[in-house]
Amino acid sequence: MADTPKDEKVAPTIEIPTEDVEKAAKLILTPGYVTKNDLPKMKDLAWATALSKAVTKHFLENDDDHDPYVYFEQFDFAGGDIDSIIFNMDVVPTREEALQDLAEALGEKIVVPKDNDQTTY
Repeated sequence: MADTPKDEKVAPTIEIPTEDVEKAAKLILTPGYVTKNDLPKMKDLAWATALSKAVTKHFLENDDDHDPYVYFEQFDFAGGDIDSIIFNMDVVPTREEALQDLAEALGEKIVVPKDNDQTTY
């Protein structure tokens, strides 16, 4: 008996409203990042990822005056919370600074690994 192919699941297309893209684009320029405090729908990873792509596209296609290096990242915090940030690497130049900005914006505590937390084999 031959295997029958399984139906492939197609991820639904997420439409990001123009107003949300424009708000995020302004924040990417100043203060340099956007979080769920700015756009609460960013709590959803798929939506935040789609927003990041839409903001990047906005700068590439609709904004001749600005060319920020837009980066999307998720970080883990103490207590198990995971949150997203979209940031401008021309303003927030490192992932560590993005982590710090996100922690401050959301009131989260950063997990700082201790030297003895990792086992080397």
